[in-house]
Amino acid sequence: MITLSRGRYWPTAALGLATAFLIAPLWCVQSPGMPDYPAHLASFYLISGGAQAASRFYFVHWTLVPNLASELLVPFLAQLMSLEAAAKLFLSVGIAMWVLGPAAIQRALFGRVGIAPLAGAFFAYSANFTWGFFNYYFATGLCFLIFAAWIATAGKRGPFALASFAVMVCVLYVGHLFACALLALMIGCFEISSAWEIARFSPKTLVQRALPVGLIFLPALLAFAILRPAGIDSGQFAFNFDNTIDDRVGAAIQYYFGEPAYLVMGALAIAWLTGLIYGRLRLHPLMKLTVVALAVLTLVSPEWALGGWGVHLRLPAVLGAIMFACVDLRLDKRLSAALGFILVCAIGWAAFNLADNWRDYDRQYSEFRAALRELPRDVKLVTVLDSDAMDDEADQPYWHMAEFAIIDRGGFSQLMFTTKGQHIVQLKPPFDKLAAASAPQGSPPDLSELADLAAGRAEDDPDIDDVFPYLKFFQCHFDEAVIIHGDGVPSEVPNFLTLRHAGSFFSLYDIAPTGACKRQ
Repeated sequence: MITLSRGRYWPTAALGLATAFLIAPLWCVQSPGMPDYPAHLASFYLISGGAQAASRFYFVHWTLVPNLASELLVPFLAQLMSLEAAAKLFLSVGIAMWVLGPAAIQRALFGRVGIAPLAGAFFAYSANFTWGFFNYYFATGLCFLIFAAWIATAGKRGPFALASFAVMVCVLYVGHLFACALLALMIGCFEISSAWEIARFSPKTLVQRALPVGLIFLPALLAFAILRPAGIDSGQFAFNFDNTIDDRVGAAIQYYFGEPAYLVMGALAIAWLTGLIYGRLRLHPLMKLTVVALAVLTLVSPEWALGGWGVHLRLPAVLGAIMFACVDLRLDKRLSAALGFILVCAIGWAAFNLADNWRDYDRQYSEFRAALRELPRDVKLVTVLDSDAMDDEADQPYWHMAEFAIIDRGGFSQLMFTTKGQHIVQLKPPFDKLAAASAPQGSPPDLSELADLAAGRAEDDPDIDDVFPYLKFFQCHFDEAVIIHGDGVPSEVPNFLTLRHAGSFFSLYDIAPTGACKRQ
């Protein structure tokens, strides 16, 4: 019988237990408290529902958007189970890949799995996960596994293996473009390090190393160059370093949305550096360049790129996971087992915190969906934030809450994911003029802006032209306002809004057209 302290396979068992802990919160609630979750679920509903999901407002336009991991897999799984279960299963596989993928990298590098990837498992709960960046999160987990396979097949890659890797890269590209670029970075750094280790940058060796890499990424590169959907903004980059440094650091580990685990991050960083200094950790020489490259890009990556927001949030957790995947821990077996036990318990505590937080949001989402039953079908909803009432309370988890109406009432929301070139769910005319057309427009207006929006005035508020141009004279086009006030006292509303339902954290208001609508 293999004991925990002496068996060679106990680190793998511990990783399996950690994976189960991290997945469990998804199955403890009906709707996880991820800001993007309702919009993704509405997309899956429209894609998978067929005639039952026929919408007055939306249609599905299939095209090769490099952002399709969940759009392809969740509707397929929904044929076998409920839509919510399919979405949770997709996310569960994503978590498993974030935990086991770095372990597979360590196995490929050192020939065995130790407990270092257990520390890396903390990074499975990152801003990418808690925001609900479904496709990037899943595709990055897959990226870890492909990178592990690349390392493991070094010196054994014949034509069939290279063709297989080319297929995997294409799958990754379809899943998410940034994850494909991440794989190219890691493989490129690994091959440069290998060339340096073997031949000190002999031109011949570099060509021999570069050729296979170029071949496996060529189909994806051609797909991006030739088949890239119209609408991708390739010229928009914004860095905003001064305003994003806290977000970059906090994105690495989050127990739940908006709560970075600074103490855990600090403890892991100190342990990693101390281990290297005192020789308890050995960093694999072929991974040094990869770690340095990821660290630099974590610091300098833009906030906005290719029309998408949150690029600066994507690499911190990847860096953390890779840092612990590419080291070998040298400890006495008993100390190693004790450390592994502590890490598993800490991971379980993180999962408990997430589940506890999500239960509160799940209760709120359920309350909101119950209130939706009062509304007519095909209702057009506009989401508004009452920032004076919410004070410092996080409002992002409510940004896409109105998208539940797409599922429950066949409704319309101004913030549904329908950006051309990025999503396959599109808006039917004329409703495409009433919704956010890009990521920079993808946040709700504040209650204080409603009067100017209703009058079409932009002189006193530049956001109206820059962020909310589609909401000018909104009272002429929308039926219902969802005003989020959180735990605070609701503020006064314009007189063309009539209270329909007062909830514990939101209110529904009927919208009456004003005299300005006659002039439109």
